[in-house]
Amino acid sequence: MAGRPPRRVVVVDPDEGVLRLCQRVLERAGFEVAVFDQAYDALDYLEQRMADVLIADSDTPAMSGFALMEQARLLQPNLAVVIMSRYDTIENAVMALNQGANGLLLKPFERMALVESVWRAVAHRQRQEETARMAALRPLFDVAEALISERRLKPLQALVVEKVQEVLPSSAVGLYLWTRDSDEGCVLASIGKVLPANAPLWKNVPPHRHPVRLDIQSSEGEERALLEAYGWSSVLLAVVPREERRYALLVAREQMPFFHDEVDATALGILARLAATALESARLYEDLHHSLEELRRSQQALAQAEKMAAVGRLTGSLAHEVNNPIQAVRNSLYLATHPEIEEDRRQQYLHLATEEIERLSALVHRMLNFYRPGKVERQAVSLAGLAKRVVGLLAAQLEKHHIEVTLDVPATLPPVYGVEDQLQQVVLNLVLNAMEAMPEGGRLFVLGWAMGEKVVLAVEDTGPGIASEVRDRLFEPLVSTKESGTGLGLAVSYNIIADHGGQLELSEPTRGSGAAFRIVLPVWDEKASPETEGGRDGQSG
Repeated sequence: MAGRPPRRVVVVDPDEGVLRLCQRVLERAGFEVAVFDQAYDALDYLEQRMADVLIADSDTPAMSGFALMEQARLLQPNLAVVIMSRYDTIENAVMALNQGANGLLLKPFERMALVESVWRAVAHRQRQEETARMAALRPLFDVAEALISERRLKPLQALVVEKVQEVLPSSAVGLYLWTRDSDEGCVLASIGKVLPANAPLWKNVPPHRHPVRLDIQSSEGEERALLEAYGWSSVLLAVVPREERRYALLVAREQMPFFHDEVDATALGILARLAATALESARLYEDLHHSLEELRRSQQALAQAEKMAAVGRLTGSLAHEVNNPIQAVRNSLYLATHPEIEEDRRQQYLHLATEEIERLSALVHRMLNFYRPGKVERQAVSLAGLAKRVVGLLAAQLEKHHIEVTLDVPATLPPVYGVEDQLQQVVLNLVLNAMEAMPEGGRLFVLGWAMGEKVVLAVEDTGPGIASEVRDRLFEPLVSTKESGTGLGLAVSYNIIADHGGQLELSEPTRGSGAAFRIVLPVWDEKASPETEGGRDGQSG
């Protein structure tokens, strides 16, 4: 496997003098030569050893040179053949051409004519092999498309060995992987019995080189013993390194005389590189998918944590709102149970207690609706209805803080496509921020309008506004304008709106004089494919 040995030439001629001449001339020209005066002896040799060129006399006893060529090609399909003949006739030339000979050498011949005929035969055979190689490479385009299209790692591994066997029919196909952390390696997928990943033979296969080709004829020592142990007549091995990994392909054939040739080796080299590239792409795709899943879960957890923080911000204000109806119910029940009270008055007190309980129930229901995790399926969402619900939820707190609310979001505003619970969380966070920015009271504006193919929802206040030193970092995590703030509310809100294909931005106020935030979202396209939008749902936070 160190380098290409000298080209081997087999000469068959009944004339011993011709054999000695051919051997002497060709060995001086750098060839390895084996001579035979019997055709069957030459076939026995070719069954055991690979050769590059066969020179056969057309009138060899017991078997003509043309018949010998036919039998030899069954053993070694890529064998170049030169026919020697004493007859310079058109018939001989045509017969040699028709039967696939690569050259015709007339006796007697000059020494240089012999060498030149051998080289011409080799060149002619190489051109034929190149044509066959190009024909063999065409199916590889389909293989490449199939491999690159499969992004799941396990199915891709099975697909690789399946496609390799389609291109290079073999009794055994193996796909291997070694990592920098382990020299043992593993068999990722296989068809038939293959070498283990820790077989010593793999250490002799250089990466990034032409695939190594072994056959039972030319191999010796441990390599031949290995082929015999597995019952293989021929095997191809290709190793391709990729960063911290090495991938390899093995293909083996059992039945003689079906050896692998140079076309097969070239095809396997290309298949190995294609497989390595596809496997690395699939691995990176899976890593990216897992990372995105982790990120999605983290975003969901962060959004829920911020949602709970918003609930905490409401608790103090709600405590007063809950306590008032409870006290009213208590007083009404106390008076209604007084023994000397008239029946009409008793009914009035009971009715008042019922009304206060209903008011308390409605308040708790609104809070539960906000607290419990909402659906993550995307749907058409009315920003007008969403803004009205948020303002309604905070109405008592806003009134307590002496904040006058202007809600100007037309009911005719086109819907957007999104997760309603998440969008509600963003609006609630903006309104809470505005309320907390005006502890002494003020005005709050919740505005909405269409802008081309987009819908805008703005929240403005008359508070002190946003300090210039934090404006550029306002949507970064842990950045807050309040001493007790978590610095997560706007960051989470920004990510939610971005995931909906929109923008959350700090803008110039149109009615207020303090901070102004705009949510810009694309209008829901009713003609959009549910499958397309559904694909985005799976990645929404």
